[in-house]
Amino acid sequence: SQKNNICTPRHRFQYNTMISIAITSLRRAAVAPARNTILQRHLSMSCAQSIHKLNDILEEYRAKNYSQEFPKRFQKDIVKAATANSHQINAQAVSAEGIEHVLQNIGMGHRMSSSEIEVIINEVGTCPLGDDGESQYVINANQMLDLISNNWEDHHHGLNQPMA
Repeated sequence: SQKNNICTPRHRFQYNTMISIAITSLRRAAVAPARNTILQRHLSMSCAQSIHKLNDILEEYRAKNYSQEFPKRFQKDIVKAATANSHQINAQAVSAEGIEHVLQNIGMGHRMSSSEIEVIINEVGTCPLGDDGESQYVINANQMLDLISNNWEDHHHGLNQPMA
């Protein structure tokens, strides 16, 4: 009978293995969309322009001050600094305030307005409710890394261009 087959050690092992694989797959599926949210969205023209402007500013600074480092190291340092200067519930999230703080620290705060940064965070981010009942848009650290790396530009190249 079928019921007895599951009770043998061999079948119990196979059953547990299948359950383990299924749970692992579900975990990966649940995490993957959150991590790649930026790559799946079609952004407004103003958001795309703001992201491009942010990348130009950061690349200019990197070329002058981080030329001996790999671009990925610089990008990770920027995300770390933006996360550290973002005041929100999730320690791995970046707020507009965090990005503004980084730009001020590198002497580029005058090159990008608060409203341009807000457009990026509001369009790309999520709006969790804080402990004080206030909500604030944030993006997770992986999204920020995607925004300032070639991952974003490779995916969005041409998507937000006017139709000819």
